[in-house]
Amino acid sequence: MVRNSSNTINIAISGVGGQGVLTLAEILAKTALAEGLNVRVGEIHGMAQRGGHVVCTVRIGDGAKGPVIDAGSADLLVGFEPVETLREIHLIKKNGCVVMSSHVQYPVAVSMGQAEYPSHESILQSIHEFTNRVIEFDAMSIALNSGSSYSLNMVMFGAILGTGLVPISKDSALRTIRESFPKRFEQINIDAAETGFSTVKTCL
Repeated sequence: MVRNSSNTINIAISGVGGQGVLTLAEILAKTALAEGLNVRVGEIHGMAQRGGHVVCTVRIGDGAKGPVIDAGSADLLVGFEPVETLREIHLIKKNGCVVMSSHVQYPVAVSMGQAEYPSHESILQSIHEFTNRVIEFDAMSIALNSGSSYSLNMVMFGAILGTGLVPISKDSALRTIRESFPKRFEQINIDAAETGFSTVKTCL
């Protein structure tokens, strides 16, 4: 059974432990709740320790009765890294939207010479077999320009909002960011989200 509904947005977020995937899912969910929306969050598999594969799901809308997103039913796939995006591409629905950071973070096996990282061209080719709606940009560069690599997840948060697929306002999102981080990190994360938002807007 495919867990989807016309009034439900299914979002899958794929990345590596230490990139802030879990925090992004939590903040996205908090913002949706603040707007009075029904939301379900889940971690499909993977381990959140640094370097491990992490996948989170966020389902927003009246039809979200549980956190599981079946293959072929994600409206939006958010990838913190090209290979991590490709790992979960089976979740995207036909003509669904992929938002992917082009910055490469090599898996431990590749760094140790035990595996080979695929070419960027082959990754994109495989992704395009599922959908042609691919928005790609270097989110890590934006994070660093905002003041910290740790703001990568907020760049991706802004990017999610920039697609226009999620029924939450940017004002609510920025409010959640202010409430979720210590004051000294607030402006960095706000800048990261704002730039992620505007970057994706220009890609549409």
